[in-house]
Amino acid sequence: MRFRQLAMFAIMVIGSVTTANARYTETMDANGLEKNAVSDYGLTNDEAKNNQSDILQRAIDDVAAAGGGRLLIPKGTYRFAQIRLKSNVHLLIEKNTVIKPYWPAGEKTVVFELDAERPRQKKKITLEQKKAFIENVSIRGLGGRWIIDYSDRERASGEGVRGILAKMVRNFLIADLDVKDNYSVYCGITLTPMQTESETKDWPVSRATDGTVRNCRIFNASPGYGLTQLHGAQSVHFQDLYAEGGVTLRLETGAVGDKTAVYDITGKNIVSENGRCAVMLGPHSAMNGVVKIDGVKSISSTFAVTIGKGGVKEAELKHNPDATDGVFAKGSYVKNVHAVFGNHAQVKTHDFLSVPEEYRDDLDLRWENKFFEGPSIGAVMDTTAGHYKVIVENVTMGNFKYNADKPIMTEADVPSGKWGNAVNQWKSKHGISGEVEKKRSLKRRSTN
Repeated sequence: MRFRQLAMFAIMVIGSVTTANARYTETMDANGLEKNAVSDYGLTNDEAKNNQSDILQRAIDDVAAAGGGRLLIPKGTYRFAQIRLKSNVHLLIEKNTVIKPYWPAGEKTVVFELDAERPRQKKKITLEQKKAFIENVSIRGLGGRWIIDYSDRERASGEGVRGILAKMVRNFLIADLDVKDNYSVYCGITLTPMQTESETKDWPVSRATDGTVRNCRIFNASPGYGLTQLHGAQSVHFQDLYAEGGVTLRLETGAVGDKTAVYDITGKNIVSENGRCAVMLGPHSAMNGVVKIDGVKSISSTFAVTIGKGGVKEAELKHNPDATDGVFAKGSYVKNVHAVFGNHAQVKTHDFLSVPEEYRDDLDLRWENKFFEGPSIGAVMDTTAGHYKVIVENVTMGNFKYNADKPIMTEADVPSGKWGNAVNQWKSKHGISGEVEKKRSLKRRSTN
């Protein structure tokens, strides 16, 4: 009875969330099929000692075969990897449940995949398998937030983990998730397209489509990653997101392939703390659609918003010699932005010249010799140089001694010089040579 009441409450809450053009439509039936992964399938709260992915996957498969329904995961600590959702299955994870990834040393993994099943070897995938997608699925908390925790794993070359990877899925919800990171490779939640040379114009789905990502957070995120990464998404809404470290909503469409792009993306209440920025727009070579973000806040991050000029990667030119600098479509905007100054921002070495000289001696070079911990620089940095236009409105700033009169900075506001030379001079002055020690690179602050 307790689980049923919580499930009905979850339906009412999600059903009350509406947005203009991008949203998840609730399909979970509170009176439909309900299964419990513990009592019905033997999932064990074993403090994540064993990989129980096969048990959870069998439960998902059974619910899907019955036409769909709710699958409950009671409170506990479990270990899973590469769990694949199926159409019409809604995964409800009880408040404070902890999921640790099954993640062998030297490998890359993902905990939950929102994607159709297809051969792992790309050359063996048929056209029909490429077109396959799942729909009407959700992963949400039951009574509060649930947790994916890989904070006990130190970053190592050749390894990486994603909490959730959404690909060929339509009408999906990801909600109430806390990711406990340790500056690892990849974002906690990644949305991506189906990269294929076949035409997709007549496909109903070619990327993560018609979804909502809400009430999610990440802690101790790498400055090169963050909470969410969008390489391919269409009609997706992001709301009430928080990242401690990295980028909260990363619209950096840098994956190589002609299907990389995002369209009709909306966001509300996006917050960054002690990171790079809350919202990053970086089109690379993708011709993106409209993006509309309302409500952005940075607390002790380098910027609140960064808007970058497109640029074609060398790997993309090999794939597509005709590739050109990417854009975000006319009508894109970011409004109601507030930046609060602090001294624990993740400042990329490329931004060294933008750091006021008064603060430079206090910089701490960390994170693989590419990022400093240091002062916030500004609210919005726009380096598009007129290549495309994102409207920015109502920018406010708090406690900034420098750049307080420049709510929207451009390259013209950066002191002249070569950042690489300036960083090398800084290293020499501070007696730093070669790679920063691993322990220094992975130094952690305690999380809330």
